[in-house]
Amino acid sequence: MSKILFVCHANVGRSQMAEAYYNFLTNSKDAVSAGNMLDIENRYPKLPCTIVNLMSEEGIPINSQKPKTVTPEMVDVCDRMYVLCPREQCLDFVVNSEKAVFWNVKDPYNVTFENMRKIRDKIRKKVESVI
Repeated sequence: MSKILFVCHANVGRSQMAEAYYNFLTNSKDAVSAGNMLDIENRYPKLPCTIVNLMSEEGIPINSQKPKTVTPEMVDVCDRMYVLCPREQCLDFVVNSEKAVFWNVKDPYNVTFENMRKIRDKIRKKVESVI
């Protein structure tokens, strides 16, 4: 299996869902996720309960996941990186990586729970397409 890195702006929604889907659907731990926002670990010590609940609906527990900032080392060791936020929200080494595939999925922050479900379902379809 390939080592996959999912990246979004803050690593509290989209990339966490993508990581969880990939690892669940492949029965592996081959995917990790991270965010472009610096110091995310201090800004968000845990995932929002709405995102945790959203994935619980799918039978995928992510309550123990923690947000983390993407590093050049994470990019170096992955085989492929899927970026779920706009390029302009990304760090230079993410944008400039030949491993990056840009999906640009809508941010689930500050939308209705029903719209979060639509975003989640879109992420699942995208993850399924690369498995």
